[in-house]
Amino acid sequence: MNSLRSQNPFLLVLLTVGFLGLLSFLKPGLEVSGVKLRPVRLLADVWRPNPGAVAALAPPPPNGPAAPVATNSGPSAASDTAAAAPKTAAAVAASQPPVPANLPGLESFVAALRQTKATGSKTRIAYFGDSMIEADLLTGDLRNLLQSEFGGSGVGFVPINSVSADFRETVHQTFSPDWYEYNIVSDRRPGTAPLGIGGQVFLPRVVSNYDSTHIVSDTSWVEFRTGQRFAPLRRFAQARLFYGPGAARDQVLATTDGHRVPHALAGTARLNELILTPGTPARRLRLAFATRAPRPVYGVSFESPNGITLDNFSFRGNSGMSLTRIPFEQLAAFGKVLDYRLIVLHYGVNIADSRNKNYVFYEQAMTRVVDRMQRAFPHASILIVGMSDKSARIDGEFVTDPTVPLLLAAQQRLARRTHAAFWNLFAAMGGQNSMTSWVEQTPPLARNDYMHINSLGGQRMARLLYTFLMGEYAHPGAMPASVAAPDSTARTQAR
Repeated sequence: MNSLRSQNPFLLVLLTVGFLGLLSFLKPGLEVSGVKLRPVRLLADVWRPNPGAVAALAPPPPNGPAAPVATNSGPSAASDTAAAAPKTAAAVAASQPPVPANLPGLESFVAALRQTKATGSKTRIAYFGDSMIEADLLTGDLRNLLQSEFGGSGVGFVPINSVSADFRETVHQTFSPDWYEYNIVSDRRPGTAPLGIGGQVFLPRVVSNYDSTHIVSDTSWVEFRTGQRFAPLRRFAQARLFYGPGAARDQVLATTDGHRVPHALAGTARLNELILTPGTPARRLRLAFATRAPRPVYGVSFESPNGITLDNFSFRGNSGMSLTRIPFEQLAAFGKVLDYRLIVLHYGVNIADSRNKNYVFYEQAMTRVVDRMQRAFPHASILIVGMSDKSARIDGEFVTDPTVPLLLAAQQRLARRTHAAFWNLFAAMGGQNSMTSWVEQTPPLARNDYMHINSLGGQRMARLLYTFLMGEYAHPGAMPASVAAPDSTARTQAR
């Protein structure tokens, strides 16, 4: 009896495997009672079809006019009129639209770089993105490449608090737990706390009584220590604290490498700044705030008076469209004091979705974002960084998500419509199925989610973007019609 029972599990497994094996021979697209059966690929995880079966992308089309904007452009409306997505890896590859070409438009930035190279003047860059640049991923290496070539030091703008503070390598940050934070995803935000340029605002705890000669130790505080990975970041020559209006007697106690100096927060404008210049370049800064009423605080910028300053404005989960929640008056106020010469908008992983077969709604929303940036920062070039490759598991394989080329086309149309520059990151990293290559090579350049890069991938992307920028610097406006040369180390087809 026990012998028969011990054989039952084996027989059950054998019958199941045999049944699945028979199903794998069924014709794809077979329907039973109106229900389409999904294909069965029993050995999909250990076997891949001939790479030749995956069709290559067609060459990029000539640059044409932007597509007309539809009246009903929401995601559901777009999905209703779209055809169903291909069900096999080969069909996905064959149906991909052509790769959008790069577009020029960095004249203001290139002119600023030339001036910096000739005279040592400052060129400031704002890099907006999502988790792809979190913790200074990609931007840290890009900043280092630019500072090595054009001079400058410092990590740039750092908010009071960040989800990446514990693992960011370019600056180390600790803070007291009594700050109130509001950001672009906050449901309720007081009108007295407008969001800053990074989509955040912080309020220190109100202190009703304190000694005017010194600030007690339990007030809201934040401490910064310079990162040691890159030489230009190991010390800072200047720190600029940005804050909003508040009570006349508010103070901040600044401790720079052990040297303590109290400062009045006397500014009453929409945006104010306190410039802290240590006698010698410093490594550590601690700020303790004593405010008698709620006062907005935005962050601190560590920089030098010359060369390159690159500010990382990352926000996890952001699609870019929510940047319109930052009051335009606040953007313009930051524009006056920071004078950016390049604004980079790098989004995509949080908007690319297989349910969306049309991204006109995204194009419309981001057009408003770019328009606001152009008005708030009139001296800056705008660069749209196209969507990186992102994999989807189709027919047992990790291949380029079929929505990626659709979003890339919308991003190129966005750039053309707003007269911004466009860089096709998807093509630069290797094109179709390059994310699979980045994940599976040794050492890997991306994470196992087949979507996000790791630190090595950040270095590779930074080098690719730097090469693109330096190509514009060497030959402004002379960009060829074709896409950028793909990364030579990436495989463009699935194995």
